[in-house]
Amino acid sequence: MSLRRSLRLFNYFFTSMLFLTGCSSFYSPEPAGLTPSQVESLRLSKGNYSLFGRILFKHPEGKHNGELELQVASNSEFKLRIFTPLIGSLIYELRASHNKFMLLNYQQNNFVLADNKQDVRQTWLGMDLTVSELNWLILGNLPEKTPDWQRKVLSTGELELRQGANKIRIRFNDSGQIESMQKYLEGLLEYRAAIPLYQEHYHLPFPRKISIEDYTGNNKWLMVYSKIQTHAEAFKPLDFNTPSEMKQLSNN
Repeated sequence: MSLRRSLRLFNYFFTSMLFLTGCSSFYSPEPAGLTPSQVESLRLSKGNYSLFGRILFKHPEGKHNGELELQVASNSEFKLRIFTPLIGSLIYELRASHNKFMLLNYQQNNFVLADNKQDVRQTWLGMDLTVSELNWLILGNLPEKTPDWQRKVLSTGELELRQGANKIRIRFNDSGQIESMQKYLEGLLEYRAAIPLYQEHYHLPFPRKISIEDYTGNNKWLMVYSKIQTHAEAFKPLDFNTPSEMKQLSNN
């Protein structure tokens, strides 16, 4: 199996795997030690937070079901780690900041390190999904201000965000949470996302399931969260140093 293909397994999360593993195995306790004000701060994306759950996906070489650990820092740094079920071995890790993008494959002992740009995200994630956009989906809500995007309410009731020739359309549910989101690059659909199920922590709604797929429908993600935590202190800055024991891959 080619290394690029194995790294691109992030592209092939498939909804049907949810039924193969069983949704009932996901338990959602209240976050221990969090006050309602802390959770509200978390919902408004004013702090650092971690999420835990499972990733379910299918790719051309087979099917896989992994444990998920996701960290998003207030400085927009992002780390996603995937572990094998039960055994708990780390198999993949994605690190991203405003400037850098790193993907590590511990199974193949290889990694990608590049500038965090649109073509890099499209190559290795299968779609142009930024940390900010993923953050909106994880919290099920937009921040009060999106300075990089102009806002407009459409006649359909959707909110449209514009950035030059690119746009994002967001539909909200009756509770004002994100129900679906579509991103267009120069008029062409890049990806579509949906949040079919919310759960409540301290009477505040958070997404339980998030599905994301690219415009072809071939690259699919499904993330199911069982636990969410906030942190009083900032996360340590991400390490983008080249791992000496791994082989570096080119984006070409």
